[in-house]
Amino acid sequence: MSVTIGSHGFHTIDLIIFIGMLVMAALVGIYYAYKDRGRKSIENYNYGGRDVSPVPLGLSIAVTYISAMTVIGFPTESYLYGLVSLWFAFGPVIPNVICCLYYIPLFFRLQLRTVYEYLEYRFNSKVRKVVSFLCIVKLLFYMGIAVYLPALALNAVTPLSLQWTIVLTSGICTFYTTLGGMKAVVWTDSLQSLIMLFGGFAAMVKAIIVVGGLDEMTSALDRGHRLNAWKFDLDPTLQRTAWSYFIGSTFVFNCAACVGQPSAQRFLSCKSVKQARIAALVSVLPTMIFLIVATISGCAAYAYFENCDPRSSGKITKNDQLMAYLVSDVFRDVPGMTGLFISAAFSGTLSTVSSGINSIGSLLLEDFLLPYKPQMKEVTKLTTSKVSAIMFGCLVLCMAFLTEKMNGTVMSIATSLDGSISGPLLGLFTLGIFFPWTNTIGGITGFLVGTTITAWIALSAIMYGRPPDKTGLLTVSIANCSHQTNLTTYLSTRQPFTVADATTIEQENSLKPALYYSLWSISLYYHNALGFGLTLVIGLLMSFLSGPKKPSESDSRLFQPFLDHPCFPQKIRTFFRFGVPDATPTRCADVEPPETIQLLRHQIKSKKEDLYISATSNSSDALTS
Repeated sequence: MSVTIGSHGFHTIDLIIFIGMLVMAALVGIYYAYKDRGRKSIENYNYGGRDVSPVPLGLSIAVTYISAMTVIGFPTESYLYGLVSLWFAFGPVIPNVICCLYYIPLFFRLQLRTVYEYLEYRFNSKVRKVVSFLCIVKLLFYMGIAVYLPALALNAVTPLSLQWTIVLTSGICTFYTTLGGMKAVVWTDSLQSLIMLFGGFAAMVKAIIVVGGLDEMTSALDRGHRLNAWKFDLDPTLQRTAWSYFIGSTFVFNCAACVGQPSAQRFLSCKSVKQARIAALVSVLPTMIFLIVATISGCAAYAYFENCDPRSSGKITKNDQLMAYLVSDVFRDVPGMTGLFISAAFSGTLSTVSSGINSIGSLLLEDFLLPYKPQMKEVTKLTTSKVSAIMFGCLVLCMAFLTEKMNGTVMSIATSLDGSISGPLLGLFTLGIFFPWTNTIGGITGFLVGTTITAWIALSAIMYGRPPDKTGLLTVSIANCSHQTNLTTYLSTRQPFTVADATTIEQENSLKPALYYSLWSISLYYHNALGFGLTLVIGLLMSFLSGPKKPSESDSRLFQPFLDHPCFPQKIRTFFRFGVPDATPTRCADVEPPETIQLLRHQIKSKKEDLYISATSNSSDALTS
């Protein structure tokens, strides 16, 4: 038995594999809900009791930011733009080293509940709330895109409608995240990482074999001008070069690893700084492998469809359906493999969305509810987190339907949105951690200006598009398509290109704003770096104009010098403290938070409780009057 679309089948065994993956995810949530029924605390629900093994945490971090955008979206990048996209795979290395050296010790020193709690210690509570709110919005959009992609893939090879597949994905994620909390998320992610790796690797190898091996694939890429890995060009308006992919990837993973709540929450689920660093380093290799496999899969797809592009011939409706269509075609005689690939795509989505929902629930509780009601009971906290997980699961569902209506490739939308917020956020943390002169005015002004300008550039680029000669889009062919019906339908919608058409295009370009050819054409992969740079420059400038903080009066616990290892001479270490008093532990990898930090947390908590009591008292007095 099989359900078919055209000549492609989704067999019974495919359906069994797919359903089995969904059932496995649900069972993990049920298992941890039952196992931890006697440990009903927010500490256990959001942080796994802070005793989770670093290896599954590392795998969980890897698949949290890989998602279906890698399994499905990234092969489309290399299919359309060539082998130059391979440089994106080398981005995770530097960010995780930076995270290990600077950010993880800071997280443990302060024993943060959320990563944005640092901003309250360093600046004030308003900065924390503004940033946390924007990051919740960003995560919701990101998860909506992550849900939409595998639904699009499943829709390409089965009779299931796009709407029902979106509902199915959102529902399963919300179910096991709400039941099992952090432990369910981490262990499900670990199992799903294996499914993703095996499914993606099988698709890549089979496609290469079908086209005749690596030599034939390379020859096809050469004929299609896709052997462009060494396309080093410093022009920032060229959308896809080796520099744009590598720099963009470095900033994307820097923002995710260092200042992203999903990653920080996993690091703080470890027992110590050492184990958190192991988790960070464990995440690097799987991430690189996923990206490399996805890139080569896209190249193999081009070799397979070299003379009959599936979208141009009408076989698929969107480019992001390419990999699902390829897998169903090359594995048409191997029942089960299509189901495995679709399971891999859905695994990526489940991991991303479950992590996001868990993190957003933690942000809502810690950054918005507890500051106003610090004496909330533990049971109430836990119930609030579970209710918020259901609520945010419904919002993700809405965002996925919104993504369906958006123009442009999914990768472009996701990267533009991420750059508008994540780059400035990294800049704000950099100002607070490494530059003791930064004051609250400088920090928040730099962040808001950086976010506003980057978002303006990103939205303008989506609205007006980019100059065609800057996109890097390579040509595809329909010369040898065998499905003449689809091809005829496609060609019948096209009219011969005339001189009048050329004149119209020239007139349209002349009407576009001047920024269309300069600022708005900056590669979407540079948006993170642009937002980061703007925040740093504006933040420091405004800090010095409004009166910089005195380093000698700064709290050393909130500061992280660039160079502070005992192997460096004392003069160098003193210079990079910029006048901040030295009150750090003698051991760089000290796993226990200093007592002074515990005192800081107590002071902050006492202050919040005093404010709460004062507000309650004032309300009572007002009512009495």
